[in-house]
Amino acid sequence: MSAARCLCWHSGEYPHPWNGNADMNDHLYPSPQLTELLSRLGVRSSSQSAPADALCIVASICNLTQIEHVHGATVAATLRQIVHERARQICASEPGIVSMSGEHILFVFDIQSWPELWDGLRAPRVTVLLERILSSLGERPIETPDGPILAVISAAVAPWTEEPFDIAAVGSKAMAHQPGSLEWRDGYVADMNVAAALFNALDEDRLGFEWEPVRDAGSTGLTRYYEALLCEADGGVVTRVGSLVPALERVGLVRRLDQWVVESVIDTLRLNRNVCLGCNVSAQSARLDAWWAFIATALSEEPDIASRLIIEITETAPFHDIAAARDFVESLQSLGCRVALDDVGAGHSSLRALIDLGVDIAKIDHAYVRQTSEDAVAAERLRQLIGLAKTCAADVVVEGIESDEDAEISRKSGATWLQGYLFSRAGTASVKPSVGRIRDQR
Repeated sequence: MSAARCLCWHSGEYPHPWNGNADMNDHLYPSPQLTELLSRLGVRSSSQSAPADALCIVASICNLTQIEHVHGATVAATLRQIVHERARQICASEPGIVSMSGEHILFVFDIQSWPELWDGLRAPRVTVLLERILSSLGERPIETPDGPILAVISAAVAPWTEEPFDIAAVGSKAMAHQPGSLEWRDGYVADMNVAAALFNALDEDRLGFEWEPVRDAGSTGLTRYYEALLCEADGGVVTRVGSLVPALERVGLVRRLDQWVVESVIDTLRLNRNVCLGCNVSAQSARLDAWWAFIATALSEEPDIASRLIIEITETAPFHDIAAARDFVESLQSLGCRVALDDVGAGHSSLRALIDLGVDIAKIDHAYVRQTSEDAVAAERLRQLIGLAKTCAADVVVEGIESDEDAEISRKSGATWLQGYLFSRAGTASVKPSVGRIRDQR
């Protein structure tokens, strides 16, 4: 795992998700919301099911088929062998065994010696172990003649019963793809190169954020929260790199980036006790699974952090399962977070997502306020879109505010909050940077 990660695992150490200054005895019992959430991820307390002597986790290489179609069977076999060896290294430090079947890897850990925290719930150690599996198996790239490749890894806790189970049924399905097209192959290679370069920047601690304020549309103009905008520092030049995210979505690697972003913003919230911060995650990441287990545990144990965190879901890629996305939104809300739907009216954004997800905040895409300077029809369209959004979310943000005229028409159209260069050019000096990150914009 990268040293840049803020919630990190070190060999032989199991950091608890609660604040290190707190008394551990105050956190022996999980909240009902966390217990229910982790239960759905397969992490159950001994009071919920029969005590088990072992923990089964199934990890999967989700892009093995794509790698074979793009780079050939030899490269795919090499990737599979390397990932298997990484899995063996995990079991070298954890009591357990590992075996592999196709693209799936079965871990069986001996947990009899584990300390039972939270009245029989071993959740802290299980979530850290899931975190380690996800990061260790897919973190480092593998070089090929066409450039680096990265494994897309998923993981799930398998039920421990006396009955046999199908490892393929527990593991994740292979990613959808369209092999055979030269254009698809070239695009895949190009996107994988973008992903490898971005993760290399992460490993070298060159990724960070600029903080853009979201202001109250009323006369007070109070800053409601700051949105983290992903940036890369290279040779003293800071560049926003959010436009690269669709490449990661296309090759299935955006979840790893989103996890790092959320963990980094949580880290920053710990350093800034009087501000609210928001960050973007892809629609592909908006579903409950092992990627969120450790974060959910941390947020449950730090309700002050959760209450100041806003997760903004972006639809640069479409939702594959609206019901699963709504479940994701409700779970975050149960932990105390607020959830926003970003760029409403643009990209893959749909009215169904706005209506069905039950988000707290709707953010209107910047194009709508731009168009109001052209004709009255566009202004009416903005007013109606804001009106619809206010029936679905408590607050509506209009993005792309660059002038006083933009702010005024957005206010008259019913916006509750505003965001854009008009406010961000003044800087965000009140937000301290997280350790090792790019400093706030000035």
